[in-house]
Amino acid sequence: MRHSNRFFFHALLFLAAFLLLTQLTAHDDIHKTEADNRSTRLDPRIEEAVENLTFYSAYNNQTLTEEELHDIKTGFYLPVRYGDVNITWDVSSPYVGNAGLRTIELRNENGTYEIEVVTINIISTPPVWKGNETFVLSGTFTYDDDIHVYAYTGAVAPEMGDGFLEGAAFTFIRYISLFLDGALTTLLLALSGTVLGFFLGMVLVFLRLADVNVSDSSFIVLMKHSGASLSKGYITVFRGTPMIVQASFFWYGLGLFGDALLCGLFVVSLNTGAYIAEILRGGVNAVDPGQKEAARSLGMSHTQTMIHVILPQGIKNALPAIGNEFIINIKDTAVLSIIGIYELFNQTRRIAGLHYRQLEAYFVVALIYLVLTYSMSRFLRYVEKKNGLNAKELTSSN
Repeated sequence: MRHSNRFFFHALLFLAAFLLLTQLTAHDDIHKTEADNRSTRLDPRIEEAVENLTFYSAYNNQTLTEEELHDIKTGFYLPVRYGDVNITWDVSSPYVGNAGLRTIELRNENGTYEIEVVTINIISTPPVWKGNETFVLSGTFTYDDDIHVYAYTGAVAPEMGDGFLEGAAFTFIRYISLFLDGALTTLLLALSGTVLGFFLGMVLVFLRLADVNVSDSSFIVLMKHSGASLSKGYITVFRGTPMIVQASFFWYGLGLFGDALLCGLFVVSLNTGAYIAEILRGGVNAVDPGQKEAARSLGMSHTQTMIHVILPQGIKNALPAIGNEFIINIKDTAVLSIIGIYELFNQTRRIAGLHYRQLEAYFVVALIYLVLTYSMSRFLRYVEKKNGLNAKELTSSN
């Protein structure tokens, strides 16, 4: 028992000594760090120069932002002096090089003034599949005996060739992420709008084809006539006005949702619902009238006949045409660029504006639309063939 107590005491003493040594070492480290900080503390003039130094574009002498420095396409200037601080520059990169000193003229609110700069030229540009190539600018800031070296990073961007095919390939490879983002947005709008429009179209065709029975009360007759009139009026309005006008009306006129993408989906759904209602009406009219008579002879009501007998067959007849409406929506969503949605077409407009090469950008997007619509057409045709769905001549007011 005594031996156990002695061991416990020694262990406790060792732990206390270890903790004390740790605290003393940490205290020394803190003092050492503070001393190092004091020894490496910069002169305020150098600190100000490092924080506020400005680079200039050789194209128009305008200030380069950090984002522009990481997407350089032309040469640029580096100041060799900031107040009383002298700056020397070292550049080591296969893409940019020091072209010597020169004086440039700048302008501010007080007029024009001149500064001495180092000219950095673009020696070569990376191939488009490599993307932007990073370079480092090493600046040595000197004030009296204080010297500080600070590194700035930038990147040289690939350059588009002059040829049409070369420019088209450059546009596709360089901006494939933007094209992909726009294509996904387009498919989201087209698919979601077609699905929501399908359910809306079912409601509209159900209202439009409601039969008035002898046993119906005057209120029910009024409701059926009102529903049919409402359906006809809705279809007339949304099929008779362009989607671009509808989008502008709901977004700029009414300011719905506060989100352009949601507003665009709303417009596509409403517009598609009107067309699918007519497609479904044609599909229902293509059903053998004997189906309806047989259902009614079994004692089924109009609603039961429509839900369980007529609509399932009518939808099957209309599915090829509904698939075609989806293909149309892939192309028609381009008009939603009017309300600021960056679907495929609007992304292409932005890309075309970056290089002022319209032909190449719109050639690429035309191919992308063609691939989307053709692949979706082939897929829908496969589904139709797999399920024995043959396109029929549907009566419609289109």
